[in-house]
Amino acid sequence: MTAGHIAGFYHAQFCLRSSEGYPFGTETDPDNVANGTTTHAHKLIAPVEASALAFEREIATFRGGQKIIGRRQLGVSEISAFEITVSAFDEAFHALVTGSAVDTSIASANSVTTPNVMRGDPPQGMLLLTLGFQTAAGVNKYITYAYHNVQISEAAAGGASQDGGENPLPTRYTVTVSSAERTFFGLPYSDTDLGAADDSDLFVRYVTAKPISVTTYKATGGATSFTLGYRPVSSDHAGSRNVWTKNGATAHSDVTGVNTATGVVTINAASAADVFVSVFETLFEGI
Repeated sequence: MTAGHIAGFYHAQFCLRSSEGYPFGTETDPDNVANGTTTHAHKLIAPVEASALAFEREIATFRGGQKIIGRRQLGVSEISAFEITVSAFDEAFHALVTGSAVDTSIASANSVTTPNVMRGDPPQGMLLLTLGFQTAAGVNKYITYAYHNVQISEAAAGGASQDGGENPLPTRYTVTVSSAERTFFGLPYSDTDLGAADDSDLFVRYVTAKPISVTTYKATGGATSFTLGYRPVSSDHAGSRNVWTKNGATAHSDVTGVNTATGVVTINAASAADVFVSVFETLFEGI
């Protein structure tokens, strides 16, 4: 078990999620992904800060004889939304979370986006926030808050200012978090040792030596490989540093090799529509 201190905000990533709870990267129809598709988490440009997720519990106070006899925590009564701020406006991320599109047909050399405020039910996805973590022994690592089921909407837009300084006009989004029965690894809570009540929860904290990313592959029949979104820093496929799942179960025995230069993952021959989820350590070097 690890104890340590948290500081710094290094990376933020977003995946759309299927109704079964699998991460499907940038696939805008995650319930109807074609076999043979490989998709990756979208990495946000320059995250600045994220406010804390807060959950309030009802408190019962027992009082008699002009004194407080005792108090007891009850169930959670409210889960707050939180805000994430990025220094740059990212059109691809904006389109994913709002369910809109970037239009270049109006003027082919330019781009047009919309806040899509009339959409009553924004797409559901997963949000990964990677922070710095230093162990009690002084070893620098990373901790990722992985929210398995979120909806994200633009918090404010259209502000203008003559001010300079640091990030004078950042972009802010509101994140609403719901519980999920499946983790971002592809594993159901019920198949983990986390001990979550009702086999569901809002997020997990994942401490790793290097930052992480997520790639999902929906296989064609007989497929023997797929390619990660970035170069992995480790060729591990035994369940030490990288996590591999297939159809919601651990799949380390199905992965036979990981190439740290090309990002190619070799697998035992897959069946059509097998869903492989890869959560791997990376420095986000392109392939």
